Amino acid sequence: MEDSLDNSDRKGTPKIIQLIRQAQGLAPNPEEESALKKLTPHVPGIVTFANHSRALPWTTSYTTVLMFADISGFTAICEKYGAMQNAGIDQLTKTLNDYLGEIVENIISSEGDVLKFAGDAILAVWRVNDDTELNATVDQVVKCCLNIQDRCGAWETDIGVTLTVKMGVSAGEMSVTFLGNDEYRVYVELGPAIREVNEAEHLCGAGHIVLSPTAWELCTQSLYNHELLEDQQHARILSFWRPRRSSRAETQRDGSLWFMRRRKMGGDWGVAITGITAATAFSEGASKSLFTKPIPIVNDASTSKSNDDETSNEDTSPAPTASSSRRHSEPVHRTIYENGEESHARPGRPKMGLNKLRSVVITVKEMRLDECLRLYILHPVLKKLDDNQPLEYLSEMRNVTVVFMNLILKEEQDTTKLLQDVFEVVYRQSKVMHGCLNKVFFFDKGCTFLVIFGLPGYKHEKDCAHALICSHKMKSILDKLAGVSSVSIGVTTGGTFCGVVGNKNRHEYSVIGRKVNMAARLMMHYPNKVTCGERTFQQSRLPAINFRVLGAKRMKGLQNVGVIREYVESSETSTQAVAKIPLFQFPLLGRESEIELIDNELRRLVSGQEYPDHYIISGASGIGKTRLLDHFIRLAETKNVNVISGALRLQHLHISNCLSNYIFQVMLSSSEFSDRIDTEPEIMKALASHDLDSKLYLLNSIQGSAYQKPKGITGREGDLSKILKIIIEKCTARQPVLVLVDDAQNVDTLSWRFLCWLREMRGVLIVLSSRPAAVEVPPCDFAEQYMDSSNVRVIDLGVLDTRHLPALACQIMDVVRIPCELEAMLRERTQGVPYWCEQLLIDMTEKKQLIVTYDDGSSTMRENTIAPNAAQLKKVFSDHSLEDVLDENDNDQIEYNRVNSSFRVEDDEVNRQNQQTPGMLLGYCLTSIKDNKPKVKVAMFSPHVNPKDIEVPLIMKELIIARLDSMRASEQLIVKCAAVLGQTFPRDMIEYILPKVQRVKARKSFKRLKQIGIFECANIPTGRAARLLQSNGLHPEACFCPKMEDDYNADLCNVMRFKNNLLQQTAYNILMESQRLDLHNKTVEYLENQADEIRKRIPYYLLYRKPKDSLDNKQARRHSLFVRRTSQVCAVDLDDKDQDIPRMRRRGGLCVPKEDIDPLIKAVCQLDDGHQKIDELVKILIPLYQEMARHMRAAKDSQLVVEVLLEHAAAVILLKDAEKAKEIMDTVDELLQEISDKKFTNDVSRLSKIARIRGKISYYSGDLEGAQRWLRHAAKLLGIHQPITAVKIWWSTVRAVIRLRALRNSPLTRRLATDKTLEQGYCLSDLQWLYRETGNTSLAFLTTVQQMTKVTGRTCHLHQVVESYSALMKFCQIEHTKKKLETELFEICASRHMELSPSDLIMLASMYTDMAIKHLNSGNLKKALSSSTGAYEVCDRLNNQDIGLVVSPVLACCLILTLRNDQFSEFLQRLRSFICYSDGRILRAWYYTFCMERILNGDYPLQSVQCCLDFATNYLRSLDAVTNEYVPRLFLAMTIAVWFSRKGQWSSAQIWFDYSELFETRIVSFLSLYALSRKIEVMLLSLNTCRVTKSHSALDQMKRQITRDLRRLYIGCHKITSMLPRYYHLKAYYFMLKKSRCLAKWYLKKARKVAEKHGNLFELAWVERHRRVWIEKVDLSDQWTDMSETTQCCWTSRSKGPHLYTWPIVPRTVNRKMKSLQQQPDNSIT
Repeated sequence: MEDSLDNSDRKGTPKIIQLIRQAQGLAPNPEEESALKKLTPHVPGIVTFANHSRALPWTTSYTTVLMFADISGFTAICEKYGAMQNAGIDQLTKTLNDYLGEIVENIISSEGDVLKFAGDAILAVWRVNDDTELNATVDQVVKCCLNIQDRCGAWETDIGVTLTVKMGVSAGEMSVTFLGNDEYRVYVELGPAIREVNEAEHLCGAGHIVLSPTAWELCTQSLYNHELLEDQQHARILSFWRPRRSSRAETQRDGSLWFMRRRKMGGDWGVAITGITAATAFSEGASKSLFTKPIPIVNDASTSKSNDDETSNEDTSPAPTASSSRRHSEPVHRTIYENGEESHARPGRPKMGLNKLRSVVITVKEMRLDECLRLYILHPVLKKLDDNQPLEYLSEMRNVTVVFMNLILKEEQDTTKLLQDVFEVVYRQSKVMHGCLNKVFFFDKGCTFLVIFGLPGYKHEKDCAHALICSHKMKSILDKLAGVSSVSIGVTTGGTFCGVVGNKNRHEYSVIGRKVNMAARLMMHYPNKVTCGERTFQQSRLPAINFRVLGAKRMKGLQNVGVIREYVESSETSTQAVAKIPLFQFPLLGRESEIELIDNELRRLVSGQEYPDHYIISGASGIGKTRLLDHFIRLAETKNVNVISGALRLQHLHISNCLSNYIFQVMLSSSEFSDRIDTEPEIMKALASHDLDSKLYLLNSIQGSAYQKPKGITGREGDLSKILKIIIEKCTARQPVLVLVDDAQNVDTLSWRFLCWLREMRGVLIVLSSRPAAVEVPPCDFAEQYMDSSNVRVIDLGVLDTRHLPALACQIMDVVRIPCELEAMLRERTQGVPYWCEQLLIDMTEKKQLIVTYDDGSSTMRENTIAPNAAQLKKVFSDHSLEDVLDENDNDQIEYNRVNSSFRVEDDEVNRQNQQTPGMLLGYCLTSIKDNKPKVKVAMFSPHVNPKDIEVPLIMKELIIARLDSMRASEQLIVKCAAVLGQTFPRDMIEYILPKVQRVKARKSFKRLKQIGIFECANIPTGRAARLLQSNGLHPEACFCPKMEDDYNADLCNVMRFKNNLLQQTAYNILMESQRLDLHNKTVEYLENQADEIRKRIPYYLLYRKPKDSLDNKQARRHSLFVRRTSQVCAVDLDDKDQDIPRMRRRGGLCVPKEDIDPLIKAVCQLDDGHQKIDELVKILIPLYQEMARHMRAAKDSQLVVEVLLEHAAAVILLKDAEKAKEIMDTVDELLQEISDKKFTNDVSRLSKIARIRGKISYYSGDLEGAQRWLRHAAKLLGIHQPITAVKIWWSTVRAVIRLRALRNSPLTRRLATDKTLEQGYCLSDLQWLYRETGNTSLAFLTTVQQMTKVTGRTCHLHQVVESYSALMKFCQIEHTKKKLETELFEICASRHMELSPSDLIMLASMYTDMAIKHLNSGNLKKALSSSTGAYEVCDRLNNQDIGLVVSPVLACCLILTLRNDQFSEFLQRLRSFICYSDGRILRAWYYTFCMERILNGDYPLQSVQCCLDFATNYLRSLDAVTNEYVPRLFLAMTIAVWFSRKGQWSSAQIWFDYSELFETRIVSFLSLYALSRKIEVMLLSLNTCRVTKSHSALDQMKRQITRDLRRLYIGCHKITSMLPRYYHLKAYYFMLKKSRCLAKWYLKKARKVAEKHGNLFELAWVERHRRVWIEKVDLSDQWTDMSETTQCCWTSRSKGPHLYTWPIVPRTVNRKMKSLQQQPDNSIT
């Protein structure tokens, strides 16, 4: 078993944990932390292994050694870090957890446990089984204290404060009392050991260790260097006197402790139950070692034992008393295992075997630890644990109200019962007011309770008021409790750190900060009072009459505490009574639909013909529910309806029948009935008719009456509802009743039952207002029954339309005009929430940022102001009539008066104003002054205030935090993470950065957040489109994000945004600095992944990035795959003429035989298809760079920001945006000045990159000199010599060429390229580019040679190799050398084709195009076809039109001349599909030109002749042709002229032939000469036709023109030798027309010979046809005419091969020809 356990340890999950998880139904090897593993660090071992099945309260006793560690200097660092805002709080948290974590780690490693964290103190405990172990344990604790002093005695912080710790040690009896209920539990430590350790700590100085008299007596005094204190009883330990014992001696002395010493707490064995370690020592009756005594099964017999000794509750046999069990020999423990066997074991003797582990499993399973431990943990922590969220996200800086309460108890009372009574009072009252009981302490100063208001999930906008009211209520109750001498309470409010402190293995949720210390000081310095600070008083907004100013006192560690007040709640301001709904002076704004609904219901109510529908108005706090109910009151009064209104408070929720009693009493009094029902004969008579007159005692609970129950009378179910129905019907018979209840979420359970009865009664209309949470989840069954009724409807009250905000502001301040800037501020910050608007105005007015003054009539007061409609500002009643109706007991109304007084005009302002009286504005918002002349008030910003600089008031932030706390934990986490991203964010980014996100749960939260108005779709249309959508009834929560058809999240927005900017800012601010850094870093990681997806499609050198290693394993595998693919291609049988190479993978790829394909082209065809334009990719990438830089700066990673900004600048330069790039580089310079790392800032490669970018910016800004200066500076940084004078340039060039030749001939192995080599290549490329642009050829050649030297001497990146070779080939004038360089480059690219980038491919395509043109001109048609095919494939893949425009006609000519008709057809089809979505007219012209060529060559056309004529007519008539368009225009016109000439339509041919003069060009190229040959063909055909009809002079003129053009063609053939076959062919035809058969035969022979040499199959076939017809007189059928007239529908039945046209000769029968010619018009071409 030992081996198996050890093996399980090594595997990571102990065997015991596997068994425990199996017992719980979980996987043995969990991937995530179990529930227990997350719960146990929050409680001490004493709690973990307590008997939670016992009835509360109960007390157990232990023999323990206690250590109380108090940290000095903590108050100082709290104040200093607190002054540093959020970053300071984060540093405070880190310092605190580092310091406390070190102390806790020492305690745990010494086999102790932290019993409680007490702010800046720790109470630790060591449990012993009996008194015989005390000596060794005290020594162990003293050693622990000395280790702590050694490590933490003088802890230096980064703010100059030194933390010290003092420790007191005691030993003896300690009792732990467990208090609580089924909802929450706490434990309190008491006993002699507690008192002694507290006394010892008080006697300590900084860095001291003091032992109590008992502990000093028990320890081995000879081990320590010590001194006795003044009382000669306490001892201060200075150091060890003797060296420590050997590990063997310790093992012999400590017995089984060796087992625990080997493992620190928190290792594989966990903290408590997840790894039964030292915490097991706290189990009830357990030994210090896990296997010393098995944990028994807890049964009913054990739980019935007395609580004098906890051991008795665990043993199945009677156990001795506490004293005897510790003074006698070790007791024998009888344990019952799962299999029913009994075992006797002594502590210290490990019992091995599976039965022991099973016993632990059964114990844990029956104890239900996961359920029990939850009762000891605060609810906000449980919410985080349940959502599997990291506890660091629970740590935050938030505004809370701290309540410290100290009770002095009388000694003669039963402490256990008294503490339980006190707990019940504190817990019940704090729960009512949304407070959280955090800790309970019991020291020499009495029992102290810590209650926090405003924790996550419990935030309320009235936390300060609730805390004061709750404190007064607790004190009032506890003062009357027997056994309590005095109650002192301190209340403070402010920013406080709230979170988990301690070690990962033992921690607790605590509140830390200056306000916590201040509350504790107030509690101790002002006994028997409820005291509060100035901020609590201000934010509570309670009546000033409830506060009394107290005298100031000096308090330790606190300065400038302000005015201290005592809170006293008088009977006049009691908060128990139900108040009426407050009145408002101004008319309601908006809410037309809600008013119409209630108005209709009031009409139905008054008519009495039918039952009205009741309504619940649901809306968030401050949305305007109360003001809407006030309007309903006035609306009901106009219809003579009795109104019963009530505004409930939080405390009313726990007062039974509070609302029902109020409604019933008001209804009786308003109907003139007495509250004594038995004195009203009308009602009694009605009750007697139903035998209910003797059951009035049933009204006691509702009415609060004291009717006696008659003997023998028993009320049946439903009698109370019948009595109420009879009484209420009598009341409503006189006048119908409208019941209005504000804040119905505070209705108690019995009152909900009353409302269920009330809604069924005639003559009553009920309108409730409630917060959404109470509507979505009703608080009780009666509430759910009421809301689910068919006659109850819910109205969701939204925000106020922003167009009403100016009028609302004027109503709040009682003014007639407000500034335009204020209106914009209200729109932005309040989002239409009236209460937010009010609080913002109050804050600005109290800070003198906004002033209310009288209008003096000047134009300056009317400029840039907004005046709402006068009707919206007309008061409902005057100020005097309002005072008559105000209810002074209404706390809300008192607050209303206080708010109204905030906007009074100051007396000095009245005195400063002149007594001028401007015109009255329709009698509204008028104020009387001394001379009784009315003046209107206006609001203005103070002269020295800039509205944009006004900060958001704290109260608004508190409202937002309250709204955040009302959300679920997962929703809060999403909002906080989204706040880090900014105002707008993509949803998948949130899912990426969420910790341990569960996507399904997250998506539900997104929907919920969108429903409650936190998020909205970022693509919502604005302006008129938005209004149109709203008018069409489109839901405002609809999504407008583009969706894919298969998107299964179609109802979720892809991009969202916050509806409220302030919400985003507040959620961001409450995060701690470490949380922000973590989220920013995760966001950067996400953005990097997104950017990488785009950057891998952009050549790395364009962004000045470092390329990935081209020879890694992945690329090597891809290369081997390519080799296999190419080897498969080589296996294709080429002997069969019908067998072609497999087509290129791209759509419509050309079928070219393998021997005609260059190896590099085959390699390129293996690359992935599709390349998006660089500009489009860069435009997508730039926003990512901006966000990455923003988040990196927020993450305080300046070095990464610099790298990203440099890439950002390079991307912006690609778009030629010099101004933006300059701004980015200025930011880079600022960051470099801030970075202290000199190695980073002085990096040569980085400085060179900066200089190069500056040079590019200067170039695109037009500063060529600046560009050259920056680039030369970059070269200088990299050690590249750039001379200036001509002589130095020549000399440097000679040296560079010599070195280059030496390197090329060197047999040495090339070195690998470095980052510096890469940067040198970049720099030389930029210099070469700049020198070419500026025309500096000599320097351009020098840089080219230098760059070639770099790539020759090292194994450089392929792009720099291609760039260097291509640049050098442009300068090379020696054809042999240039060809050699081409061959080398193509071999390199073929072997490293996976590294080719789009720009490299374009460069290669350009080279292939040049080669194709060169081969075509020289007559090497095979190589021309291969090169042009490769160039075209690359251009087609990259969608590059520039090179495609050049190579397309070259490829077409090659296909025509080599008789590749099928490939030519496919090429034209690809060209047609391309021009369908392209607007290039030149490429379109070439397409139609070659369609005509196809027709002339006797092949079937892709386009009809008429389509070609239509395009050519429009194209050639346009007069905007440029030089490079002359050739395609001439070519197209001549092909059409040839077609008409062959058809004999000479008038049409003449029209097209005339374009030859218009587009005549001097360009000598294959295409221009080919067009010239077509022109000569037209003239020869015309000559053939006109030989008989024309005069000799006309014929001689035609012959001279033909001879001149043939001469031009022959001269061109000297350069373009591939046109010689056509020249000889035309020359032969010319001599045939001149009847010189011998010369014609000779020229045909030369044409055939040259065509065979060039591989010009088309010309060869055509020449052979003419030889047979002209020379051999073979009569061949003329199929050309028939084929050219064939329609497209007959294409499938055509035969193979082209149908060549035969140039005609003069007819044999001259007379017949003469006759036919005389009947025709003139058909000569002139």
